[in-house]
Amino acid sequence: MSAGRGRRFPKQFRFRQHPNEVAATKPNFLIAGAGKAGTTSLHEYLAQHPDIFMSTFKEPNFFVHNYGYSSWNDYLALFSGARSEKAIGESSTGYLCSEESPGWIKSTFGQVKIILVLRNPARRAESLYWWMVREGYEDAPTFVDALEREPQRERDPNFRTNCSAFFSDYLYFGSGLYSAQVRRFLETFGKENVRIFLFEEFVKDPLAICRDIFNFLDVDPDFKPAIAIHNEGRLPASPGLQFWLRNRAPGHLAILPSRLRRKIINGLMGWNTKRGSNPQRDRNIEAVLLNRYREDIQRLEQLLERDLSIWFDQSPVSKAVSEYVPVH
Repeated sequence: MSAGRGRRFPKQFRFRQHPNEVAATKPNFLIAGAGKAGTTSLHEYLAQHPDIFMSTFKEPNFFVHNYGYSSWNDYLALFSGARSEKAIGESSTGYLCSEESPGWIKSTFGQVKIILVLRNPARRAESLYWWMVREGYEDAPTFVDALEREPQRERDPNFRTNCSAFFSDYLYFGSGLYSAQVRRFLETFGKENVRIFLFEEFVKDPLAICRDIFNFLDVDPDFKPAIAIHNEGRLPASPGLQFWLRNRAPGHLAILPSRLRRKIINGLMGWNTKRGSNPQRDRNIEAVLLNRYREDIQRLEQLLERDLSIWFDQSPVSKAVSEYVPVH
C-alpha cells in the first residue's frame, strides 16, 4: 500500500476519477477526529454493526496533503470487502486539523456524513504527548518541554518536512483549537450532515452515543456492540530507547531484510512499553492549558450552541477516561 509522504493534488483542484473506478465502493461517512478522543474504539464499535462497513485500515488520511495514503486505488481497496452494508465509513483524525480536508472530501465524494468526537483539549494534548512518547516519535523529556518546543517546531520548515510523525501531532496545543476546525466542516457539509459528540460523554455511556450514531447513519439503532477499551495507554520504561528504536535503529539494522528488521524493532519497542507504567495526569498543567483554551472553547460553545463546562470540571468522568489513550 502507498501510505507515506508524497505530493498529491493541490486543494483547489477537483479530484478526477478514472472511468474504471466509478463502480468502486466508496465511503458515505467519515469519522474525522479528533485524535486521542476515542475514535479507535468508536471505529471498532461501528464495525460490529451488520449494516456498517468500516475500512480495513484505520487512519488512511488520504485527504491530508503529504500524509497517509497517496494512491487512490489503494484507498479504494480499503472498502473492497463491503457487500450489502448501508453505511460505508473510515476514520482519519488528521482531517479535523487539516485545512484542505473538508473541501477535498466534498469535491471527491459530494455530500457525505461527518462524525466528530471532541475531548477536553488540555486532556487531549497531554494524552497526545503520551502516545507520541509511547510510539517513539517524541524526544521531549516532559510534556512541558514538548509544549515549549511547539512554537519553534511550527515555524521550522525542516522539522515540518522531516519529522517522523504527522506534523500536526507535534502541535499539542495548536491542534486542540477546535472552533475553526469544526467550523470548516459545518460550513462545508452543513449542520444536518455533521454530528458532534464529546469524548467525556462517549466514555460515560458509549452505547447511547453509538445508538445516536446509528440513527444518524440510518441503520438499526437497537444493535448493541460489545464495549471494550482499545489502545489502552502506557509509557515505555525508557522513552529515550523508544525514540532511538523508532528513528535510529532502522539505519543500524539496514543490513537485515526489512521484514526481520521491523520484527526486531517492534519486538523491542513492545518489550520497552511492557516494562513501563501508566501515565499520570498533571492537573496543574491541565489547568494552565485550559485557561489558554478558554476563549476558543467559548467560540466553540457559540458555534455548537451547547455548554462545554464539563471540560472545566477537573474530576475524572470515569476510571476509563484516565486509561483511555486511543490512537488517532
